Order: sequence, then structure tokens, then C-alpha cells
Amino acid sequence: MFVCGPTVQDYIHLGHARTYIFYDVVARYLTHLGYKVRFVLNITDVDERITDEANRTGMTPFLARKYSRYFVEDMAKLKADTICRFEPVSKFVDEMIDQISLLIRKRHAYVVNGWVYFDVSTFPNFGKLSHQSSSELSLRPLELSVRKRNLHDFALWHPESLVEGKWDSPWGVGSPSWHIQDTAVTASLLGPQYDLHGGAYELIYPHHEAEIAEAESLTSLRPFVKYWVHTGLVNIKGEKMSKSSGNVYTVRDALSTYSIDQLRMFLLSRHYRMDMDLQGIDSVAKTYSRLRGIAERCRRAAGVASKGYDDELLQRFFDAMSNDFDTPLALRVLGEGVESTPNLRSIVAAARRLASIRAAARILGVDLGLG
Repeated sequence: MFVCGPTVQDYIHLGHARTYIFYDVVARYLTHLGYKVRFVLNITDVDERITDEANRTGMTPFLARKYSRYFVEDMAKLKADTICRFEPVSKFVDEMIDQISLLIRKRHAYVVNGWVYFDVSTFPNFGKLSHQSSSELSLRPLELSVRKRNLHDFALWHPESLVEGKWDSPWGVGSPSWHIQDTAVTASLLGPQYDLHGGAYELIYPHHEAEIAEAESLTSLRPFVKYWVHTGLVNIKGEKMSKSSGNVYTVRDALSTYSIDQLRMFLLSRHYRMDMDLQGIDSVAKTYSRLRGIAERCRRAAGVASKGYDDELLQRFFDAMSNDFDTPLALRVLGEGVESTPNLRSIVAAARRLASIRAAARILGVDLGLG
């Protein structure tokens, strides 16, 4: 599985964290089911936004390196332990140049004054992922430019003037476009086809549409990815959290007030497909603290950990997770299990219940103080 990582011009915010924590839980659950999971996440360290921020702060050329390091540190703090590789896209520029060259040879791309564009007219399925017809796509043109043959064509290579980070290429000195970067990373590490691709739903068009067009045009293999899974956004008072709008609450801001487990529980408390609002975080944090207190008291009362499980509770938890990764329902099952444990008359039954809660909570990456 591959998930689109951040553009590293600043610290990551809770919108980023929600996405990566959700896919961490997906990987944990698939591993529990017996799959061998290889989870790759890229780091976009070649982008105009990085250049703009580096020039503004005087941090050229170290800004991307600095925030890449902070991003990996934040992922470790958030217990996103299933990510096996963090890959800076700058390591794969040679692969990008090879892919662009092949697209040109196969007449899926063309060169104009040092720019290279993908010719969308050569890929009839463009728009299929976002369920858009050609007439609907015509209302959403990409990268307006007189250089392009079609409104929907998108850049694969930028000339020297656009971004810092320049490489020699057959089309002159320049840098790769955002859209070709992920395709090069996944082809190199996961092959021409793989199982699951994730990211926020705002990436469906044009970014993920572009990836499909590039990959399937390169290989003639379909589908490029079996399952596309997209997460909702985190809002603040109804407005999308983003650096461009100055509406940001970083992971580091949040960890100065809330514990890691409170953050994970909050970010899993709404179904991954739905947007969520930061205003609910205090309520979830209090719920976590209350449940942990109950669980710890029950653990001390039960004494030795059980080797058996409460099968009914675990089945309800697994049913929730198997139904489109319904983490809000899974959390409710956990909460009900914790709250009802003190009412169990048998210490053996309580110990089994706690063992089941511990196993389920481990899949969610939330520590309820049960070891």
C-alpha cells in the first residue's frame, strides 16, 4: 500500500495526521488478518511551495531536509509504526526522467519550450476515478497555459525557472512535476501494479487521476491500483485546515495539550470518509481519560492477565473494522466493553474482557493502560 505524503515546507498539521494514522490502522488490521503489508509513504521534497517558503525564510536549500526530519519524528510520536519506508521523491528523479521519456516515445506526452505535458486525449479513462465526464472535466481545466494542446493536459516536467532543485534532462535543466513523482516511487518500490493507494479525497482530481493515466499508459496494465481509499479533511470551525489559509493546528501544537493516545482516539472517532471538526477534540480527550482510568482499575482488580478472550466483544470489534474500517463503531465497542467490565462478577470474565480490549486497542494504536 502507498499513501501520498506531505509537502515538507512546514510542520504537519492534524489534517495530515488524521490521514496517516488512519492508514496505519488499516495496515495494523490487515496484518492482524494475516496479510503481509508493505506500507510506503513518500515525502514531497521537490515542489514550488517549498521553494517559495525557503526563499521567504532564507532557509534555502535546507528547508525540505529540516521538515522531512520533523515529519518522520512526528510520525514516530504518533505511533504510526506500520510505515516501512519514508521515501523522499528527490531520490527518484532519474526514474521520473525515464518514465517521462517513455511517455514521449509512446506519444502520451509532448515537449514545449522545456516543458513536458501529458496528453490526456491519449488516455480515454481520464476522469473515471473522480466520476467525471469529458464535459464535466472541461469545467475544471488544469494549469492554464497557451503551451498546452488540451485544457486537461498536465505538466510532467518544469523548466529551470520554476523551482529550486534542478536536474539535467533531455528537455533541458528543470525539475519533475508533482504528478509524476508518486508514479516513479511506486513503480520502483511496489512494481507496476499494487493493492491499495491512499490519500485525502482532495487528491482524487487531478493528482490521482494523473497517476492512473501515467502508470497505465506506461505499462498498458490495468488496473494500476486495485483499491483507492480516500480520507476526509479536518476542519476548524467548518473551514478546511491548511497552511495557505493560515488555518493550521500542527501535531506539535496538539501534543503540547493532548496525549498521543487522545489524539489518535480523536482522529479515529469519525468515519474516515467524512470530514471532521477540531471542536470535538476536548470531548474525545475526556472520554479517553475516563476509559483509561476504568480500565486501569479493572486491571488491578483482575490481577493476572488472562490467556483467553471475550469472543463476543472481539467479534463486534472485528465486524466494525471489516465494515469499511468503521473506527467510530470500533471505538464505541471498546468504550462499552471498558464501562461494563466493573459489573462483571467473575474475575476470570473480567480478565478475558480486558485481554480482548487490549488486543483491539492495539490494532487502533491506542493505549488504555492494559500493557
